[in-house]
Amino acid sequence: MSNLNIGGAVARNFGGSWTHRRRIIYWTLAFCAFCIIYLLLFGKGDNRLQETIAESAFFLAGGVIGSYVFGAVWDDKTSVSSTTKSDVSTESKNDTVTGTDVIDDPDK
Repeated sequence: MSNLNIGGAVARNFGGSWTHRRRIIYWTLAFCAFCIIYLLLFGKGDNRLQETIAESAFFLAGGVIGSYVFGAVWDDKTSVSSTTKSDVSTESKNDTVTGTDVIDDPDK
């Protein structure tokens, strides 16, 4: 268990957040599949309630998959940008620029 100090508050990471996210995603997709399969096998008649449940299960599954993919991309992007910003700020403090009055011409 690691502690991360964020603005004076301590956040605890219990086993990795992506492990828990994947578990929730799998259970949600299993629930959607169960609803659809149950309606296919045991749904009597063709009524509006069953149609709404099936559509909602498909929309929920699509939303979960879309959120998982774009959430991973967003998480990767923010982690890379936060490390890049910290690297740039430390490098800029250590670098000094002395004026030579020479301008590099990219066309030469």
